[in-house]
Amino acid sequence: MVVPVAASFLLACAGAPAASPTPAPGARGTADEASVEGTGVKGGVSTATTAASAPASQGSTTQPPRAPALPPPAAGLQLAYHETFEAPFAEPEAWTEDTYGPKSPWHVDDFDEDGAFFAEAGGELFRAGLRSFRAFRKSFTHGRDGWLTVELYGRDQNCDGVPESGGRFTSEGGKAHLVSKRHHDGAILRSTRPLPARYRVEVTVSGIRFGGAGPGGWLSPDGSKLNGYDGDEIGDPWRFRTSTPIPLPAITDNGVYFLCITDYARPAPHNNVFIHHHRKVVMDTDNNIPAWSAVWNPHTKRAEPDGSHYVSMIFLDGRAFGSPWTGNEFISFTPSGFQEGAVFVDKYLDGEAYTFVVERDGEAYTLAVSGRFHHGGDTTYVARRRFRDDPPTWHYNQTPGELGAPPMRETVKLGSRTFEAWPADVGYPDHFFFGDPHINYYEGTAAFDDVKLYLPAQ
Repeated sequence: MVVPVAASFLLACAGAPAASPTPAPGARGTADEASVEGTGVKGGVSTATTAASAPASQGSTTQPPRAPALPPPAAGLQLAYHETFEAPFAEPEAWTEDTYGPKSPWHVDDFDEDGAFFAEAGGELFRAGLRSFRAFRKSFTHGRDGWLTVELYGRDQNCDGVPESGGRFTSEGGKAHLVSKRHHDGAILRSTRPLPARYRVEVTVSGIRFGGAGPGGWLSPDGSKLNGYDGDEIGDPWRFRTSTPIPLPAITDNGVYFLCITDYARPAPHNNVFIHHHRKVVMDTDNNIPAWSAVWNPHTKRAEPDGSHYVSMIFLDGRAFGSPWTGNEFISFTPSGFQEGAVFVDKYLDGEAYTFVVERDGEAYTLAVSGRFHHGGDTTYVARRRFRDDPPTWHYNQTPGELGAPPMRETVKLGSRTFEAWPADVGYPDHFFFGDPHINYYEGTAAFDDVKLYLPAQ
């Protein structure tokens, strides 16, 4: 049976806050607050190439054709690495404790796990929550030349020096199987080295099991899971509201990242607020109840509220810093063109595999995804936006001054701290990652069949 959201939360090591009540239907989402109303956006090029097959939602009595091919790599790019995950992961046995602070290898900014943003907004209740457990990590390379790095996170709730669980990748049947048994597990695969000005990365994902609604609704067939969770999970200690430091439930959002480009030097699992501030472009899913997202329905030609199994194609909006809790606004590709807000391209289907692509050509990002979808059937969706289109893509520049001065200059004040959102003297390296980056949300499994990296020909 599903356990109700906890009214109180007992700490193993110190004392902990209770969870806030689950939002009422119609309330805005907790992990990614965004309107389901989309508005058109100028700029960019988008296409959707569909094979002659019925939409998956209508069913078909014949074998559907293969999805149209993905666009080929840009001229001058050649396949440099192709990992098929036949070899086992060389995961070390020992975990390394993350003790936070500027000396931590995983330290980045005010949205770190012990960041000033949370300390000021949450006060002693947040600090007590952070003291209630110990954080442990593993980081190790994989593949030829160590071109991939695995970053894992586990929480030691009883403070005995050993995490009760932790995110993992296992090599089985030529696939990297992601396993996050608890919502505070984290596991990503990322590029070891920063990516150059021109590149293309492709990853194929299958076996997606991170919540969402099934034929019988949001409960699992045996009634033991709600949105993939036991029912008592909370987003502690980082996800709360400015008005109260009591952590919000985690069961409202469950998902996985298919492919993301970040803006900092060492991608690793972090709290979801941190992750939302460090994305340039992303394709992911977040199964959310009550629905804060919408999916474009090509049959009704409108965005319909839908929190289950969406596939996003997002360029982060570089016009403003955005919400301190959820980061930049979305510029989303849909079959009707680009939209502002959480209006997404289509929905994935259980049992299907999807290939995701991000290509950077020196002046634009191209996102693509190919597979069999709920609305579009066998389809390849492609979206390209130049870095400085209106709106620009957040932190696109790998080096200071790339293509000119930052398109936005904003001074952000968070609590007692003030900083520039896009300083002119800073560059933002591109790294790709896929997996479960959130250490206070997301619980489930998925398989990553292979990953390819194309680089400029030598």
